[in-house]
Amino acid sequence: KIQLFIVRLWIKWLNFWLVFFQNILFRKLKSTPKNILIYKIGNIGDTVCAIPSFIAIRRAYPEAKIVLLTSPGKKGALGAKELLTGVWYLDKLNIYYSEDFDSFGKKKKFIWELKKSQYDLFVQLPDDLANFRTLLRNLFFAKIIGVKSAFGFKIRTIQLFKKTQVDYLFNKTEVESLLDILRGNSVSNNQVEFNFNISEEQKNKVKNLLDGKWGKISKKGLIIALGLGGKRATNQWPTERFAEIVRYLKNKYNTKIVIVGGPDDILKAEIIKNTIGGENLLVAAGQLDILETIELLKYCSFLISNSTGTIHLATAVGLPA
Repeated sequence: KIQLFIVRLWIKWLNFWLVFFQNILFRKLKSTPKNILIYKIGNIGDTVCAIPSFIAIRRAYPEAKIVLLTSPGKKGALGAKELLTGVWYLDKLNIYYSEDFDSFGKKKKFIWELKKSQYDLFVQLPDDLANFRTLLRNLFFAKIIGVKSAFGFKIRTIQLFKKTQVDYLFNKTEVESLLDILRGNSVSNNQVEFNFNISEEQKNKVKNLLDGKWGKISKKGLIIALGLGGKRATNQWPTERFAEIVRYLKNKYNTKIVIVGGPDDILKAEIIKNTIGGENLLVAAGQLDILETIELLKYCSFLISNSTGTIHLATAVGLPA
């Protein structure tokens, strides 16, 4: 109880100062914004969790130009570019990479280009690990690029008594937490919405992949998706244990197994193949892009996965995970 009291008090204190600086630097939004910049960095999972917030902002301001400023980190990392290109609720993706800011000149040019756009509103969508220093920096960044109004600078966790926070403070999903920030700033949505720009070509590719393996869709039966990968080593369950589950599911229910993921998961898929053979197994890892993977998950019964982007994709299409 003492730890929880300290954590809540410290979070409240840090958020007090963020609101203090926000009120000094920016004026309150009094008219409908015409030019909105949303700042949300992260990889696939972080981006998926923010989609309902993007849609809520679009529905609140249907006539505004909405730009997403984002970064997945280093070049080659997957993020908004692979997931959100062409979606109806964003007018533009402004994507940068960590390598783009290796000199003062590049940083200055980047800020100048943003300043020329003359944004009315800056919306910060922080992740649950965002710290005070980062959010304070982003506050001043929004001011430097000439934004008139801004909100969303909120801390939800601190680097203290972590287990206590997990046990007692993590009572909302990332999706719900971001939507709460919007609701606190007069942007609400009656439902949690996900939407992806999946083309007919991508849909047909997935359908043909499944048909080529198991025949017509109506005859596929129980299909279990497996997500064997994960960015962090600590998030990766041993592949041999996945294999034990697959063996059990095949023997008891004659399930079909689809392995999703990237090229790095192909070697792990071989372990699963050696367990149950190839008849009930489809290795889609490395064969599909992000949107095609989303389409594939729609055909599945449920997903067993490490904590990685795939589990967020499943949730977005209503797939139990």
